[in-house]
Amino acid sequence: MARKVIVDSDTASDDTIAILLASRLFDLLGVTIVAGNVKYDHQVRNALYTLEYIGKEDVPVYLGQDRPILNKWRTVEEVHGENGMGGWKIPEPKKRPEKEKAVDAIVRLSRENQGELEMLAISPLTNLALAYLREPSIVKWIKKVWIMGGAFTRGNTTPIAEFNFWVDPEAAKIVLDAGFDITIVPWETTEEYGTLDTSHWSRIKSMNTKLSEFFVNVNKTLLEFSMKQGNKGSVHPDSLTTYLAYDSSAILEERKFKVDVELCSISRGAMLVDWYTKGRENASVVLKADSKKFYNELISILSSF
Repeated sequence: MARKVIVDSDTASDDTIAILLASRLFDLLGVTIVAGNVKYDHQVRNALYTLEYIGKEDVPVYLGQDRPILNKWRTVEEVHGENGMGGWKIPEPKKRPEKEKAVDAIVRLSRENQGELEMLAISPLTNLALAYLREPSIVKWIKKVWIMGGAFTRGNTTPIAEFNFWVDPEAAKIVLDAGFDITIVPWETTEEYGTLDTSHWSRIKSMNTKLSEFFVNVNKTLLEFSMKQGNKGSVHPDSLTTYLAYDSSAILEERKFKVDVELCSISRGAMLVDWYTKGRENASVVLKADSKKFYNELISILSSF
C-alpha cells in the first residue's frame, strides 16, 4: 500500500515536478499552499493546473498562509518566471481549491491517519508550524516530516540562508523544536545531487511526451537562472527531496544533529548545526544522495505519458 503524504508547497517550477512525483510515488492526500516563491494567487493557480494536467484532479488543494508569521519577504520571480511556471502561459484551471483551510486540513488528516501520514514540506514551514500550535498532538500523529530547507555554508537567498528557512525562520524554529521525526535535505545537498545538466535536458526534450513537455515549459526560467549562478543545469531541490522520501536507499549519507535557526539581523534564516553536542539531536540531515537513482526515476515518470 502506498504511503500517505501531504505536499506543502509554494508552487512554482520545481514544486510542480515534486507534486508530479508525489502523485506517482505516494498516496497524495492533498496539496497545501503557503506563501513563498511567487505571488500567492499564482501559486494556487499553478497547483490546481498541475494536478489537472497530470490527471490528478481528485487531489484536493487547501489554501494556507499567504504570509510568514512575522516579517515580510520577497518573492523570487527571477528564479521561476513571473507566474512561477517559467513564463508558460497556462489556461485558467477548472479545478477549484477546497473551502477547508490548510492548517485545519493538516490537523484533520493527521488525526484521521495517525502514524501513517508524512509531510513533504518543500516550502516555508508556516502552515505546519501553525498546525502544530493549533494542535500539538500532530507531533505524535504525523509519522515523518521531510523538509527541503536550510544551508550549511552557502545560502541561496543571503550568504548563509536558504530561501525556505529565510522566508519564515520563526516557523522553521517552531517545527524543529516541536519533536517531529524530521529529515532535512539542505540546499548544498540538492545543488550537488539534484542538478539536471544540459545532457539531461536534451534527453527530456527528445522524449516528446505530455509530461516531458510540462517539465521543459515550467522549468525554463529555472534552468536559465541556475546556469547564471554557475550550476551545470537546473537545480531541483523539491523533486530530489520528494524522491529521497520515497526511496531511502538513495540517501547515501545522513547524520543526526541538533539543528536550530537564526532569527535576527543579517543572519536571519541561517540554519545552525551543532556538529559536536550529543544527546540533543532533533533532525537527520542528508549529506549525500544518489543522483543517478533520482534522475532515472524522474525520466521513468516523465516518459510514462
